[in-house]
This record gives sequence, structure tokens and C-alpha cells, in this order.
Amino acid sequence: MGVFKVIRSQEWWGYKLPPLLAIGYATALMSDVPLHQIALQLLFLLAALIVGAIYVSVINDITDLEEDLASGKSNRIQKIPVKLRWLIPIFCISLGLMFGYFLYPDLLSCVLYLCSWIVFSLYSIQPIRLKNRGIWGVLADAAGSHVFTSLFMVSSVSYLTHQDLNLPWFIAIAGWSFCYGLRGILWHQFSDRENDIKVNLNTYASHVLPADFKQRAVLIMCLESICFIIMLYVLQSLLALVFLALYFLLVLARYLMYHTQLILILFRKDKPFQILMADYYQVFFPIALLLVAVQLQPQNWIILAIHSVMFNTGLKNAIIDYLKFIKFILFKKTI
Repeated sequence: MGVFKVIRSQEWWGYKLPPLLAIGYATALMSDVPLHQIALQLLFLLAALIVGAIYVSVINDITDLEEDLASGKSNRIQKIPVKLRWLIPIFCISLGLMFGYFLYPDLLSCVLYLCSWIVFSLYSIQPIRLKNRGIWGVLADAAGSHVFTSLFMVSSVSYLTHQDLNLPWFIAIAGWSFCYGLRGILWHQFSDRENDIKVNLNTYASHVLPADFKQRAVLIMCLESICFIIMLYVLQSLLALVFLALYFLLVLARYLMYHTQLILILFRKDKPFQILMADYYQVFFPIALLLVAVQLQPQNWIILAIHSVMFNTGLKNAIIDYLKFIKFILFKKTI
């Protein structure tokens, strides 16, 4: 069995890491330190986050194994011998402690990094297992996978670039990442709702009818948008706004060509969908910030190239759909 399948990298590599790097790029751009001068430190922070993501993926599979088998879902960890399963999270914890050691004396970053590990351990592992405790599981997932990791990037990059912590930026990132994290875990829970009900898993979504959640989904999106507008205001980047317009052009293109639903959280399983703003956070936002960095110091093109190669799937799909849309407009052909 491939190692990438075991660590479930396809579920977080292109989805959770680029927005976190974008926060790091943006924080660096607010300082006088050129981005390329902290490139190696950014790789260090990325590695620290990757180790945490691997831990989360494996520990989730280990603790979900019994419920997944009961509901008929496949679980990647079941093909690994029982005696070897816990070696992966133990190894990850060891690496995490090493990263914490090298983060010191940046105490705030150490605390935020530690908090993400603690929250996800509480989310998955018995006897607490917040995943099986309704709304607490939703809050824990949003905090562990988005809030603490995003604030970790702000804190670490601020420390590396010798700038005081920008409090409005820090608070706006906290609010935005929390709402975006809520949308992510709630999307997952509602998509898994039927399986969770089968095994009596006490998730938040298993006790809420999708039809009753629509107004709450709109509220979460509104709060996320307010926080992101504040982020853009603090950042003062025209290119980020230009790329936001390009993103909405892509949304329109995909709607016209593929009839995709544009969703906040809930979706219909009989139609393709795109989650509002997800592609912007994952593809357009980091690329826009890196282009700003290249304008400021041309040496940053190396970082732009590396980022584009490492996270090429979303960018490649966007370019393909732009080209298809041009053909669609010119020849009025259904794709």
C-alpha cells in the first residue's frame, strides 16, 4: 500500500497547505524583510505543518477503524499490521517535539503549534474523542486544522521578519480561519451523514437536518467574508483583488460549462459542485501574493516557481478551464 495513501496526503496537500503558506507570504510582505531571505525558514514551517497533518490523518484512521468497518467504509490503516499502526503517530510526535525545540524561543509559535496537536488528539482519541461529541467535534476540527495552524504561520513569520505582531491581522486571520474551518468540517460531516447515522456516531451533522442548516451556513459565510475583507484591507494588495475577480470569472465559467453548484457547505450529490472561495484560498490568493513578492524582489520568482510545482493541480485545472471557456465562448460549444 502506497505511503501517500496511508497518510491521506491527497486530502490535505493541495487543500490545506496552500492557504497556510499564503498567510505566511502575506505576513512576510507586511515586513521589510524580502521573502526570499526567509525561504528556508518557510520550508521549515511547511515541514512542521506536514508532520502534523500526517499525524492527524493516521490517528483519525486508527481511531475510526471500528466505525468505518461497521458502516462499510474502507479504511487505509486496516492493511497495516496492528503492531505497526501506532509507530507512525509516535514517530510524528517525536518529529513534532523536534520542530518545537527549534521554534524556541518563539514562545507564541511553540504554544500555537502545540495546541494544534493537542486539539486533534482530543478530537480523535478515547476517552474524550470530541469527534463523537456533537458541536465540540466541529469546533475542535476547525480550531486544530485551521485556526491554530493559521495563527502559527502569522506568529512564526512575524518572529522571523522581526516585526511586532499585527493585532488586527492576527484577529482577522483567527476569525476567517475559524469560519473556513467550520465550513470544511461541516461539509465533511454532512457528506458522511448517512454513514455516521448507520453506526450511531454522535457528530453534529448526524443530528441536524440539512434543510434546517441553510441559514446557519449563510451566517458562517457572512462572518468569514467580513474577516477576509478585513484581511484584504490590512494587506492593501491590488493584485489580490484582481485575482479575486479572476476567481469569480472561473466560477462563472464552470457554472456555464459544467452546470456546477456553487455551495457554502451543503450540496446535492447528483450535481458537480464548487465550494465558494475554496479555489481562491488554495490557488489564486497564494499566487497573487507571490507575484507581488516578485514585483518587489525579482529573486522571489524561485519561490513562485517552487510553489507552482508543489501545488500544481489546482493551478493546472484553473488554466485548463480558462482555455476551455475561451473555446466555449468563441464556438458556443458545450464542454
